[in-house]
Amino acid sequence: MTDEQTPPRTRGPNAGDPHALEGVLSFWETVVEDAEATAEEYESEGWETLVLHPGDVTVLPPANLPDATDRVGFDVLVPGSEFETLSEWVEDAAFDRYDVYRAREGGTVFAVSVVQAAETGTAVVVPLYYGVDKVDVMAKKAREQGELRLYVRPVEADRRVELVQSDPDPLFP
Repeated sequence: MTDEQTPPRTRGPNAGDPHALEGVLSFWETVVEDAEATAEEYESEGWETLVLHPGDVTVLPPANLPDATDRVGFDVLVPGSEFETLSEWVEDAAFDRYDVYRAREGGTVFAVSVVQAAETGTAVVVPLYYGVDKVDVMAKKAREQGELRLYVRPVEADRRVELVQSDPDPLFP
């Protein structure tokens, strides 16, 4: 399997915890298709887009370890080629706007965040998912800080790009 085909994990970060996508994987596939359609809409308006295809999305800090990290947001694991393109884009642009589209299926929230650099006409489309029961600590800290970050990193390396969203509320139910 290449890094372009990395599927989401089927178990949560804690042994025995069900993964947020358990039982709703087909809904996730629809969300990814919606992300790609959203990118096409942006492209029709003149934007250059990059759609990320997460292999995993993790809430930070984890609900069961609220003091494990100072990072607040989503850790988004993507294929190396998408990460490389994103890394090049953030060197040349200030991503300072975003739109969020959100839906809920059972206990899982699905979101598509479109982070934009208006000056360069580039937009990064990031599909996300999380278990509603896993987000309380992160949501509280994000609201206290007045921002939430998407920590995008590749599968095969310990590097990341951070995309800031100054109002975290659109991501939460």
